[in-house]
Amino acid sequence: MLSCFCVCPDHLTDRLNMDLSQTHGHTMAESLKAILLPYQERIERELRQFARFPGPASLRDPISYFFTLPGKRIRTLITLITAEQFCSDYEDAVPAAVAIEVLHDFTLVHDDIMDDDHYRRGCETVHTKWDVGTAILSGDAMVALAYRKLLTSQSPHLIAMMEAFTDGMYVVCEGQARDKEFETRDNVSLDDYLPMISQKTARLFALAFELGYLSCSSTTDLVGALKEMGEHIGLAYQVRDDLLDFVADEKILGKDIGSDWRRKKKTYITIGYRQKAKVNPQLPQDLFELPAFSAARDAVTQAGILDEAQRFIQERLDKAKAIAVSINFAHPVFNHLLMFLAERSY
Repeated sequence: MLSCFCVCPDHLTDRLNMDLSQTHGHTMAESLKAILLPYQERIERELRQFARFPGPASLRDPISYFFTLPGKRIRTLITLITAEQFCSDYEDAVPAAVAIEVLHDFTLVHDDIMDDDHYRRGCETVHTKWDVGTAILSGDAMVALAYRKLLTSQSPHLIAMMEAFTDGMYVVCEGQARDKEFETRDNVSLDDYLPMISQKTARLFALAFELGYLSCSSTTDLVGALKEMGEHIGLAYQVRDDLLDFVADEKILGKDIGSDWRRKKKTYITIGYRQKAKVNPQLPQDLFELPAFSAARDAVTQAGILDEAQRFIQERLDKAKAIAVSINFAHPVFNHLLMFLAERSY
């Protein structure tokens, strides 16, 4: 198993290749889990310690509960491998990685309230297990905890990191506001949708690369390229989520598929289908009025929007990879991560 080491890229490649050889016969997802486990365990350990803050149990318990829910921790992984790529030790980036994870958790707790979702990752949401007021307060406290952790960074770029973190948080909230506005609009196009998910989803991926780099680098030369790389990856990630809502195996995904369709949510799939139906009278004109999810899935398949979504995902990941090559971002976990993101089933 890959241990926490941060030395020269050749050593890193040798160790990763050894880990990959030990995962022979497993699925890609299983192999990735094995490779990423030490990074995830490092953050999980930090979150467990972080959750032991003093104060009322009515605040601490729901936050601790949410920190223990299973998750992919993709954003924290990006922060750590970015630091590992450019610096001698990813430990310098742990405060930033934890801060990004806690900020992401804040958005999820509040999203669950707004969407009235009762389960996340197969477990009760905070407002379901406790109540709405507790969930709102817990999310608010998570923001403060995220800043508290980021402030422990020893980076000479701490002020720039704080500014980026604050801007990232606001941009995510603005994206969520646009997403909520879309709920009452019928004329949402993909040209509207992509900038929204750039804010709501992709901004945190860009921030993960940015803070991982600034946590230990002596310069800021590559910030722009790294943020652009994260933008492409974040867009691909969200569109893959949209796609999975129609094609995933529910047992693997851990939740019911078709929830976007049932809630008449604007996604890459549903918006793209609407645009195609306008010019193809043979398609059902209102996807959301079909009698069953199976009929909706057949319709989007017939329209070809599922294939288009997958092409969009691959194009964005290819652009990210091209940027990585241009700046010599050669961390071996990165390419494995791109393969997972292109084909992930959960």
